[in-house]
Amino acid sequence: MIKKKEMQISVNEIVEIAFGTLLNQPSISFFNSICDEVNEVKQGDLFVAFGKTLEETEKEIEEAVKKGAFGILFSGNIAMSDPEVAWISVEDLEQSLVRIARHYLIVGNKILFLLSPDEYQIASQILLPKKNLGCYCGSLVKLVRYILASDVAYILHCNSQINLSSLPKKQQEIKLLPQEKLEDSALPFAINSYSLFGIKIFYKTFDYEIPLPKLFIQPLARVVKFCEEYSLEVQMNNLERISSFRPLYLDERGFISKPGATNKVLLACMDTELYERYLAYFTMYAKWARLMLFVPQIYQELYAPYAAVRCFDSPQELFGKLLDEKYNFALILGVETEVFEQEFVNDAHEQSLFDYAHLDDTQETNKKGNQ
Repeated sequence: MIKKKEMQISVNEIVEIAFGTLLNQPSISFFNSICDEVNEVKQGDLFVAFGKTLEETEKEIEEAVKKGAFGILFSGNIAMSDPEVAWISVEDLEQSLVRIARHYLIVGNKILFLLSPDEYQIASQILLPKKNLGCYCGSLVKLVRYILASDVAYILHCNSQINLSSLPKKQQEIKLLPQEKLEDSALPFAINSYSLFGIKIFYKTFDYEIPLPKLFIQPLARVVKFCEEYSLEVQMNNLERISSFRPLYLDERGFISKPGATNKVLLACMDTELYERYLAYFTMYAKWARLMLFVPQIYQELYAPYAAVRCFDSPQELFGKLLDEKYNFALILGVETEVFEQEFVNDAHEQSLFDYAHLDDTQETNKKGNQ
């Protein structure tokens, strides 16, 4: 079997497309690959210096040169050391990397689709493997390396750094999924019913139970429509919970139980926008339940009009309040879900009907609120 030869990267080409300045005249003319992790540097690499501080950047560059890097791509005032290394200075590293990515997408006749974290997690779970499709989540540097090394025509990327508005208007090599809100009649599947933590849909002659609340129907619909447009097969049964929605069920002993095993549920996030989406969702669809908000002190006045608020200064203080207070749903701002998974970990085997109370429509919600 013939091993695919890695694509070499021309020094002058990188300088030109990155809008950079080559500060010296080294004898080398090509790079073998591109890298932004010192411990991954191989001889012949172009090392992208992304240190958090000047001191850290200089230290990483020194180590990269020792390990055989042929070039350094950087911004700021960095002193050159080895004259045999290509020193390429740019004004903005991220913008330069986007230009590099675009260039090699065009050269390779590839299309990069930028997905939100929710869209990417859904897509990477339900998409069936296909030779012309790749999924990649990583830094811009690693994305460029993936573009160079892969043979796929379509690349799905979990995006946090590329802003489409900063790109030329007529470019076709980098795209977003259409973001227009789809009405129920325009969804690529039919919604049979939904509960607080899940939906039942009908798609292509089959019924599916999806472990996502109605809150995430739009990203699911965008991914499915994308798959249909590009003739990509999906398997809905493969979809599990995504990181944006990870409810934890806390039993009376203060341990995390299996989903649906208790009527005390924690839902945590770091992002205020997502937190407010949670708040609106549970306020609308769980009027029958006791909702309590756990937030840092600075947010007390902001959220006090909407539900009972409990403030905390540290995770340890929060743990005690979560155990002592009486609620059905605890919405927690400013602490990662993993913190609670570590603190309240336990094996449990009980089940209840709490998660299976379907809210088929507003009337059903009001009915429960009047009980």
